[in-house]
Amino acid sequence: MEITAKWLTPAEVERTHKTGVATAKAMVQSAFPDWPDSRTDALLSATMTVWGRGPLITANTLVRTSDLITAAWDMRDQIAGVMLLRDGEGFTPLYLHRLTLALKMQSPKALWVDFEPLKGT
Repeated sequence: MEITAKWLTPAEVERTHKTGVATAKAMVQSAFPDWPDSRTDALLSATMTVWGRGPLITANTLVRTSDLITAAWDMRDQIAGVMLLRDGEGFTPLYLHRLTLALKMQSPKALWVDFEPLKGT
């Protein structure tokens, strides 16, 4: 078997990105079945931006932590969001009231989920 490599064209890159985003949206929507699509799309978009990760990696983390995010969402009137602290193979939620503290604490092992972009969706 011979393996060859080639560079993707700009059109192929765009098509691959669109496919990844569509798959990620479907993953997040299935993890949050009681949420409207507009909220799950906003969650995916906001966390991709804040975490600096691609759609599929972000969606995988959101799926793994959907129960923690849903529990925190129920307290959305009292907190700004939830910090997901990596704890071995899982995550521990830290409920924060201030965005400024969350942004200072964020790291590759502490992922911030801001509720502000999700409100009104």
